Amino acid sequence: MAILNVTLNPNDMGAGHVLSNNNLTDTSTSTTAIRATHGRSSGKWYWEVKLDSGNNEVHVGVSNATFGLSDPVTNNNIRTYYAYNGSKFPENGSYGSSTSSGGTIGIALNLDQGTLEFYRNGVSMGVSHTDIKNLGIVYPIYRPGGTASKRVVFNFGSTPFTYSIPNGYSAYNNVIAQKAFIFNNPVYKYYSVSSWITLSSSSPTEQDYLNYGMDDISIIPESAWSQLTGEIELCYYTDDPTKTEAFFNIETNPFTLAEEWEDKEIKIIEYTDDPNQTESTITIETEPFTLYDELGDSVDVLYYTDDPSKTSAELNITANYSPLDELEGDFDVVTWSDNSNPKAASASSIPSPQSIIQTDDYNMYGDLLSIVDKLNSTNGTLRYAVSFNEGSTWEVCKFGKWRTIDISSQLTFKKNGMSHYDISLIYSTALKDKGNKIRFAYYIEDNVHNSDPGIGIDSMKLNINSATETIKMDNVAFYVLNTNATIQLSLTGSKLTGILDDSDKGRVQYRILLNDNPYYPSDGSFTRLAPSPQDIDLNISDRDVIFNQPNVLKVEFQDYWGETDYWETTFVGTYSGLMFMDESGEYLSDTFGGILKQLDFGVIIAGQTTLTQKVRIKNQLGYVIDNVYLAMDKKYERDGVVVELSRQANPFLPIDYLTYGLTQPDETIDFYVRIATDMRAQPNPNGLFELVVNADRV
Repeated sequence: MAILNVTLNPNDMGAGHVLSNNNLTDTSTSTTAIRATHGRSSGKWYWEVKLDSGNNEVHVGVSNATFGLSDPVTNNNIRTYYAYNGSKFPENGSYGSSTSSGGTIGIALNLDQGTLEFYRNGVSMGVSHTDIKNLGIVYPIYRPGGTASKRVVFNFGSTPFTYSIPNGYSAYNNVIAQKAFIFNNPVYKYYSVSSWITLSSSSPTEQDYLNYGMDDISIIPESAWSQLTGEIELCYYTDDPTKTEAFFNIETNPFTLAEEWEDKEIKIIEYTDDPNQTESTITIETEPFTLYDELGDSVDVLYYTDDPSKTSAELNITANYSPLDELEGDFDVVTWSDNSNPKAASASSIPSPQSIIQTDDYNMYGDLLSIVDKLNSTNGTLRYAVSFNEGSTWEVCKFGKWRTIDISSQLTFKKNGMSHYDISLIYSTALKDKGNKIRFAYYIEDNVHNSDPGIGIDSMKLNINSATETIKMDNVAFYVLNTNATIQLSLTGSKLTGILDDSDKGRVQYRILLNDNPYYPSDGSFTRLAPSPQDIDLNISDRDVIFNQPNVLKVEFQDYWGETDYWETTFVGTYSGLMFMDESGEYLSDTFGGILKQLDFGVIIAGQTTLTQKVRIKNQLGYVIDNVYLAMDKKYERDGVVVELSRQANPFLPIDYLTYGLTQPDETIDFYVRIATDMRAQPNPNGLFELVVNADRV
């Protein structure tokens, strides 16, 4: 198999990530995500993620390209396993066991069935999701669950996996080869640029398929296929171990077996394993014919008998025959008699074959649906041709296809004209767009071999779908009444949400400008026209906002007809996220985790406890959150020094962590912090600690 260079993508990662080891190792100190370089839409793939060091607050799984790198894991465009507690997302539901630091998580992605399965140290935890196909093209993704420093190592197959690949799966970096040759007369060929190229080898090897095989035979044009004659075989090669059969869709012009077998000899071969069957009966429907039509003017009859007394055989044939039939051209009948009384001579004959051409058109006021002929006798040959252009050309329709014939030749007319059966098969689809005039031509030949009445047409009938007693309109003008599209938007925190609608139920599009600069789409163009109503749900990145100054957000929108309007709001740039503030309301950190102001406890004497300081958390995410979890980052722990948290100042009830329930946008949570020491505490002139907060989106 060919190998792809699949790594973590430095061009598709959020802030706080450092890549190493050829972009397969990630050291992170943020909760933003990072995707792999290559996506998949089909196949069964496996890769591993080792929790190399740090804590186990790690989400791994897949997402599509729509998932924002700063979006929460409850977003519907991501599917993950959370190593911290074994839950699955975006459901935030129970799934498997947690995986500790040093463990290895295996991911089995089955895009043929749309399932995702995770392995903990080589043991399956079962299928976590069955709706992966809804995401479209998906990418391996990693999203830390907290800001504590952690390191993970990805293995997409460039080195041996720690555990065995599940049966039927391939390493994620593998490329499944699918190649094809054409076998024809009797060499192997492949199509390149604009011509067929013959393979020099009479028996292609695996390397021949890989070097010269065609990836996609659907790009071969019809003109190239028509250059091949005789039987054509499609030779398919793949190194996919799960592939057991190949399917090809072959498109041709519509045809019928009758069309393919016309004027050809047909042989029917029947097989049966019934030992009692000695003969077969095959019934074929044909136009009426006589033995003379099949045998011609002469025939030999062979007679066999095992009767020893039989010495001769007689064959009696009844036919409409006269010696005059042997005479060709004009002739005179001369009689002589010595009887003075006059004698009357009479003769009867069958007309010669002839063509009858209609000189006038039938006018059709509507769509011609079918042509119906009523015959009073079929004793002979009758052929039809029609003209839709006042007799300039004559056409026949066989097997649903029209073609032009020359009716001036009676032989051609008899052979290629339409029969009564052909006329009955002409339906409205074949008569569509043939104009509003039609005329007929007939070839008539009576049967000379019996005395029955000759061929005769009682009537021809045209079935036309015509409108009667209707109103005739002329110089009609239509005016389109267009109603402008409307938009309802709200900006909460950094989240822009709303609906773009059109009362005409037409298609709509929009674009977003931030401080008169294109924001979405980034090139300044409008989004593609899409059916209304259209949801708008977009995060405004803090990196593009001017802090502590007015910012102008403008949304321009238009409908299918180009009628444009806009919505605009002005807001003062501020931070987004769960923001730490001191008692006076000053921010302690920014959106990106940078320190703006430290919570200073001054000099602490060993064995003493500091004064209590009040801290606030403000929800500036723009949406409701739940399960708020606040604790000190464990990496800053020191012997003899404990950072204590409490919900209230008096009495101060110290605990290791705090939890809170539903928190609305812009709502604040107050808590209290102090530092307790004992006599074992070692001097540290620049001691630091950090608080970490996590929450779930509702």
